[in-house]
Amino acid sequence: MNTSVDKMFERLSEAIAALLPGQAGEELKKNIESLIQGHLEQMNLVSREELEVQQKILKRSQQKLAELEEKLEVLEKSTKSH
Repeated sequence: MNTSVDKMFERLSEAIAALLPGQAGEELKKNIESLIQGHLEQMNLVSREELEVQQKILKRSQQKLAELEEKLEVLEKSTKSH
């Protein structure tokens, strides 16, 4: 999961837990973190890094496809002229 999102929710749960004394606050913090993490996992989110990697892969694939289409066009033209 995205570490900045994790840190944000950790700070949020710590702030809420600080409102309650002792063990009750710690228990609430654990419950909030678990609840948030569960919902985030259900959302199938990806980190910014994963998104950027996939964007680079897509861009390379599109470039390769364009190159192959050009080569195919040249081959088709050469077979038609023979």
